[in-house]
Amino acid sequence: MRRQRAVITVFFSLLSVIFLAVSFAVIEAVRTAGARAACANASTLGLWSVFSEYDNTLLEDYGLFAVDGGAAGGPVSQEFLLSKLDGYLSENQNVTADMSGKLPGLLMDPWKITAVQKRIDRYALLTDQGGNYYYQQAVEYMRKTAWANALGKLKAMYSDSQGIRQAESEFEAQQRASHDDMKSFDQEVEAAKQELMQGSSTSGEDSTGGTGQGDGTGNVVILAEGEDAERLKRAEEEGRKKNPLEKIRSLQSKSVLELVLGKGKVSGKTLDSSGLLSKRRGNKGALVLDTPRGGQADNLLFCEYLLDHFPDCSDHKESSVLDYQLEYLIMGKYSDEENLKKIAKKLLFLREGMNYAFLVTDSSCNAQVSALAMMVLGWTGKPALIAAFKHAILLAWAYGESLFDVRVLLHAGRVPLKKSAQSWNVPLERLISLETDLERADHIAAGGTTGLNYKDFLRILVNMTSLSRLKKRSLDLIEQNVRTGEGKSSFRIDNCVIGMTIDTDWEIPSVFGRVPAALLGTKAVSFRTNVKGGFAYGPAD
Repeated sequence: MRRQRAVITVFFSLLSVIFLAVSFAVIEAVRTAGARAACANASTLGLWSVFSEYDNTLLEDYGLFAVDGGAAGGPVSQEFLLSKLDGYLSENQNVTADMSGKLPGLLMDPWKITAVQKRIDRYALLTDQGGNYYYQQAVEYMRKTAWANALGKLKAMYSDSQGIRQAESEFEAQQRASHDDMKSFDQEVEAAKQELMQGSSTSGEDSTGGTGQGDGTGNVVILAEGEDAERLKRAEEEGRKKNPLEKIRSLQSKSVLELVLGKGKVSGKTLDSSGLLSKRRGNKGALVLDTPRGGQADNLLFCEYLLDHFPDCSDHKESSVLDYQLEYLIMGKYSDEENLKKIAKKLLFLREGMNYAFLVTDSSCNAQVSALAMMVLGWTGKPALIAAFKHAILLAWAYGESLFDVRVLLHAGRVPLKKSAQSWNVPLERLISLETDLERADHIAAGGTTGLNYKDFLRILVNMTSLSRLKKRSLDLIEQNVRTGEGKSSFRIDNCVIGMTIDTDWEIPSVFGRVPAALLGTKAVSFRTNVKGGFAYGPAD
């Protein structure tokens, strides 16, 4: 029998080595591509997992998303954030358990990836850019919860606030002019009196030396010749009795808060300013985020957000921080009493401007003031003096009505933004007894009125306050309010991270590549890959 050499067997044996090496190399390449994707997924999951630890109190109370980046109340720390990230990366890089759950019996991790280096590049804080990132989230919250219902009302309020600004400006100019006119008022009245008395004493039988006295109709009447100084004195005293300016000046020297509150009680709570964000050097982030919100409509929505999330005097809500928090946002004082006092003065001035605008355009009111001016000072015969007094009476009347208005508001009543003859409360003849007449405002408020309530006027004042102040002061209150929660005493609003970028290096060891390496007598090569990623809470573009 002829013996054959095993040439084909050896050939296929050699060929199979190459085939196996190429096959395992291809499988390794596919596995490596999958491992790179697994590295990216693990990095993304780790980053998202860090931001899943958002502060529940911020979300529930204020609709804000942020992660506390400070360890044990300390300043925001990259090491603290990195430790959180490292824990999630370690959990996400081992997928054996997850795959075994889906494929029972599979105990091998096909990727065997390991994060060898983790770095946090940059982060953004809720308080960065003067609170602009906080503003972005607040506006987005309002867009999703109150956009359709609130915008029309807010635009109307914004228009009203612009009208009020103009009325206040005009009123302030008139007030200054009247103040200048009244500086020498008493001296001019006394000079007129002396002049008339001298004329009376030298008149003798001459009828040209008589004195002038108002007859209550706006005309100056020449007194009979030979009229003595006693008649002039009686005219002056009668005018003084009808003059409400002294009473109004006396009211203006008293505490506005006492006049408008009556028997109402004021909260005595104060805020420790030493620990406020607006008074300390806050933490800063380096990550810059998009800020798509910031138009006029967004500003109006932000103001409405403040009205929705911070109580005011009319809410009668007690807090361990401040009870009148909306008043603090407007005035910025550190006690409830001081803030309410400032708000009362602000409302008084606001109402003075609007009420004065009504008085100067109403013919009936002007006629009443002219008659009173002639009654009080007609005896002087000085038209310029009478005109200055008339202007002062108009301002005093506007003040009296405004004092009445503010008292109505603080007793849960309503006041029209623009007054009419029907909604006017203080008659001119009762201006002289206004202090005792103010109690009538309490009954009017209790009986039900029409117009705007206290919160509506605060809405106008909020829209007249600068956004930068509103952002800073509201962040102060958010921090202080959150600190009252259990386990939150060391909470800092400038530790709240809302965005972060990371840079991770991953090692992918060779698995199937070991076969061709062994067959070819070489060393198996592991791979490294770099993954960069980022995440941020914020409004949708």
